[in-house]
Amino acid sequence: MRLITYNPFLTRWADDTGAAKSVSVNIVEKDNGFYVDLVSPGFDKSDFKIELHKNQLTVSAEKKNETETKENDKIWRREYTLNAFKRSFHLPETVEGDAIEANYEQGILKLYIPKKAEAIPAVKTIEIA
Repeated sequence: MRLITYNPFLTRWADDTGAAKSVSVNIVEKDNGFYVDLVSPGFDKSDFKIELHKNQLTVSAEKKNETETKENDKIWRREYTLNAFKRSFHLPETVEGDAIEANYEQGILKLYIPKKAEAIPAVKTIEIA
């Protein structure tokens, strides 16, 4: 059974994990865009897949760990572990999908999703005479 709770922030960012295992996400909106941090320790940059289809941004990662055995080893049991997650976000129309940037360092995948120029609030400085 999946518990669904209302969150007003998700009216713009629809979370569609559906997975039994997921990662924590922080999303911060600033004037110039959105900053998304996904906590994902133990992965390498090559484990991630980031896709944008229409306004749906999907971030997934998969890492398979295997134990190495030698020729003379008698294997009684071998367990493979598979670490994986998938998070999807529905982006608002005001973002520039072609300019999304991604960086992975110290176990955190950082995404920058810039807003379109017309969506950035204009600030006018008024000179005092």
